[in-house]
Amino acid sequence: MLSSKAAVALRKTVMGTFDPETRWRDSLLSMLPRIPDPERDRIVLCMDELLFPLCGPDDILVTRCRIDDALLDYFDKLGVSFHHHSVVDLTSPEAEETLRSQDFASCIFKLAPRDGIPGSNTDKPYVLSPYAVTKEAQEYAGKVAFANPLPDLAVVKRVNSKLYHHRLLEDTGLRTYGTPAMSVEDVEQYGTELLNKGAFLIKDPFGVSGKGNLLIESPSLLKRIVSYLRKQEGAGSQTLFLLEPLLPKAADFSSQWLLEPDGTRQLISVQRMMNRQQNYGGSVTAEAAFVNSLEQKGYFSMLEAALHELYLDGYFGYVCFDSMLLEDGELVPIVEINARMSMGLINAHLDGLLASWNLKGWLTYLSVALPDEFRFERLLQTLEDEQLLFTPLRQSGIMPLSSGTLTVNGGPGARSNAKPKGRLYVSVIGQTEEAREETLGRLKQVLHDLSVTVFH
Repeated sequence: MLSSKAAVALRKTVMGTFDPETRWRDSLLSMLPRIPDPERDRIVLCMDELLFPLCGPDDILVTRCRIDDALLDYFDKLGVSFHHHSVVDLTSPEAEETLRSQDFASCIFKLAPRDGIPGSNTDKPYVLSPYAVTKEAQEYAGKVAFANPLPDLAVVKRVNSKLYHHRLLEDTGLRTYGTPAMSVEDVEQYGTELLNKGAFLIKDPFGVSGKGNLLIESPSLLKRIVSYLRKQEGAGSQTLFLLEPLLPKAADFSSQWLLEPDGTRQLISVQRMMNRQQNYGGSVTAEAAFVNSLEQKGYFSMLEAALHELYLDGYFGYVCFDSMLLEDGELVPIVEINARMSMGLINAHLDGLLASWNLKGWLTYLSVALPDEFRFERLLQTLEDEQLLFTPLRQSGIMPLSSGTLTVNGGPGARSNAKPKGRLYVSVIGQTEEAREETLGRLKQVLHDLSVTVFH
């Protein structure tokens, strides 16, 4: 059982659609430029498989696509068990039509049947544990009998906005770095002022890692963005962004909390974050010395105060605070508030499993392109042949975490002339950082030998 609380908690039905920010976002708001990427979008839709560490043996994980049987067998050998149900069948003759349909991209709560899934029956005391509360999640919870309430959707949207955390910092007397921009004129004026001091970020109120944040480093780029936004404003869109200077950070980290409906709070973990430019690159549980240094800086008391404000505003559930340390040692306690589950939370639960072997992992991913006829089972077998697949008898190794994120674009409905792209999410396990880096290097070599192109 991965969660220390699972033994005392009611049985859970765990499910959700990643990237809920796009579902919270008001369609009337102006958008920053973005190149459409259907392959990336399909990968994100399969990230729900990563929620398995939050499940115990009596819990149910509902995913969009079925987890590969070879991966489920591997989990079973590790002693990781849960009930698994999927809602889309990509092995059927209609797979091509399914992948190309709008329904495939719908929130999983819209696709899930109201009955036939354990936990949807009134005679079984299950709670619904969503990755994030969306309109579809609330509608599903209202049609299926679960033993727990969900926070109000309007509250969820409000507390996840970057404008909310900016006001929260002001209200609690903490230093703010951002400047809200309520019009194109604000973007131009405040952006010009920030550029005089250095590069800055334009942040969408519901932007997420790698999407909705734009780095501005020159007046010419700012001018193009202003023109782009002005056209949208002229067509009736509302301009609403947060402008922040690009801070000289020394370390990115996050803390994961559970805020109960009665206002009590539980710190789950502190995670160091490895980023790739402005994109999420991985999580590793922070060392005790780092956590102690945060305690001395008053970090946890600041977040306790922030959580109290979230409670007063009506929110309860999981909360992830993104934070950073600057090069001069200054602490920025709240860079973003993610009132939902998070990658750091997933890694904390993975480390809960690994702790029984006195190990911990580095949750990360590789972006890849697959050769023809790629099979997930062959990857697992090759890792085992190279003694690289993690087992409790090895002190280091690779624990694959999802299959769909790697293979979803290789199906008949998604194929193009180019090699299908995917993401291989893994926990890189080892006693030291050096051992984990070496293990990741060996994984890249295995992928190369399997004719898989690794981008990063």
